[in-house]
Amino acid sequence: MKNIFYGVFLLLIVSCGYRTPEEDKHPDLPIFPEHTNASIQITPFSWEGNGLQFNDNYIFASTHKSLLVLDRKFNRVKEIDEIVSTHSIDNEGQVYIITRTDDVMSDPKEVYKISPDNNFVKEKMEVLIMRPREGVRIRDSITAAFKNKQSTNEAVSDSLIDSLVYVAFNKEREELPLRIKKLEDDIVAVFPLDNDVSILKYKDKEVALFSTYNHMDFLKDKRSGGLKPIRELEKRPTSFDKVVLGNSFSGNHYVGGYTPYGFNYIELTLDNEVTRFKAHNSNNGDGVHILYKSKDTMILKDTREKLYYVTLKK
Repeated sequence: MKNIFYGVFLLLIVSCGYRTPEEDKHPDLPIFPEHTNASIQITPFSWEGNGLQFNDNYIFASTHKSLLVLDRKFNRVKEIDEIVSTHSIDNEGQVYIITRTDDVMSDPKEVYKISPDNNFVKEKMEVLIMRPREGVRIRDSITAAFKNKQSTNEAVSDSLIDSLVYVAFNKEREELPLRIKKLEDDIVAVFPLDNDVSILKYKDKEVALFSTYNHMDFLKDKRSGGLKPIRELEKRPTSFDKVVLGNSFSGNHYVGGYTPYGFNYIELTLDNEVTRFKAHNSNNGDGVHILYKSKDTMILKDTREKLYYVTLKK
């Protein structure tokens, strides 16, 4: 009975991702970025970015103070002194920046475009606002209309104005989807930036649309894509061994699981020179990935998205 219980318990642990820990199989092998071949140097990039994404021509990386634009060989092309999410860059590499009047829920004050076609010069965009007017603005308009049509001795009740404001607001709200739908015919593509802001691309211009209405329901067929995640460039290095050193547990009292961690033992070849090292990994992963390789240069990315040059010493 005891053996049956132990067997069931072991099966449950294994099904939750637990793997039996082992000893380091190659204790003398250095841990990345240290390695075995003195003819090869592995050096970290001078900057650390996040959200690495790319298109056919460029790689984009957000840092804590700027946006870096790299070519596909990871050479720096431009540093844009703006804090920009790579999700605000379309598949053509056009960078869009929204500034708000006071908080993130307010109207866009200005929208800018930074384009590789214009040498990454910051350009202010036209903003098209499509939404019902605020109640206070409708009230002011109705009140002014009554003052123009009536003598100063005739009073208009607040209840009448309230009812007219309600009718006018609902009419504008009902007409809004039709107004947005009419935009569709002339639009080539739509790139959504935020819940309420999208870039409308016409044949000869681009306009930033601001609307509290969910306009993408009507324009989804014209939606254009963004950048590709850097993982689509990743290639697995040559691994000659792996080991599980332990397991980390995450979860709560009811649901949880184990994630094994350990080393991936890696061999790299660069222009007939070979080097070896072991890289920390998680969940039996690779530890590092190759993003770019030529005869004399390699770009590696570790599990924290930190980038490294692998080159021959001169």
